[in-house]
Amino acid sequence: MSAAHAFPSAEARLEAAIAGMRAVLDRRGSRRLLLLCDTTLDDPLGDYFEAEGLTRRQVELISQGASRAPLSLVEVPDEERHERVVNASVRLAIAEAMRAAPASRRPRSMAAWLATDLPLAEVARRMVLRGRLRDAQGRVRMFRYWDPRSTQFQRELYAGATPASWIAGTVWMYVDAFAHWHALPDSVGPMQEALPDWARLNRLGCINAVLQRLNTEGLRCVPEVLEPVRQALDRGAALALADDEDLSLFAAWRVVLDAPIERAPSLLALIEEVREEGGRLRHAARDMDDEDWQAFAQEARMPEGLRA
Repeated sequence: MSAAHAFPSAEARLEAAIAGMRAVLDRRGSRRLLLLCDTTLDDPLGDYFEAEGLTRRQVELISQGASRAPLSLVEVPDEERHERVVNASVRLAIAEAMRAAPASRRPRSMAAWLATDLPLAEVARRMVLRGRLRDAQGRVRMFRYWDPRSTQFQRELYAGATPASWIAGTVWMYVDAFAHWHALPDSVGPMQEALPDWARLNRLGCINAVLQRLNTEGLRCVPEVLEPVRQALDRGAALALADDEDLSLFAAWRVVLDAPIERAPSLLALIEEVREEGGRLRHAARDMDDEDWQAFAQEARMPEGLRA
């Protein structure tokens, strides 16, 4: 599977990100930063923080069955004085966005950088209040808003609202799935209090799963791919591909091939066969190669009367 594009180097992205961060701090006058780290899978910056004697505070968002809170805030009193650790954190975030890795092992250890004068404990408290929400059925749900793969879809989650900081009193900075740097201003927005659109939130998992499939060889797609991804997911849902992994597999190939493969009778027959046997499309696809998917695309592009 391939969707290659020419990209700026990781070093160029690092320079752009550092420049963006410093522009925010220059406007504030304070060089203080809070680094938001997610150690669910790994803690690659832990030694840096310890070596520089930085204060670290856990954010107790998740406690059920967890041996430790996976989220933590690290206080950097002065970005210039602690340039080494700040640069390492930005470099890590860009590397995590660009690296090749299976979807299930694609960590985002660096979630965000917060420019704020709020005490560390107050930021942690506000984060907890924002993370635990009740859905339409009254169930408490954890909203992983801090994950860049959620943050980059703020506008989608809140019906076109202008993106703003998740936490009042901070400028929220992050690196998105395309290794681009963003700074969300400290302005009032629904993302600070209102519930997200749950249907849209649930769909984000599928969108990100498709992006991960497209990026199995490292970052190979651009933001403009999002609309074809959404369209491909719609077509897959219309085929009653209810399993998220099957849906993301179908959508990724539809985007790569740039073809309406849902029109290919051979693929439709395969999906129906899998459904009747109670199986999964992804399992059937293990015995398929690129040429099989390209054959579906060729079939789909034929005039309707000539399709098998």
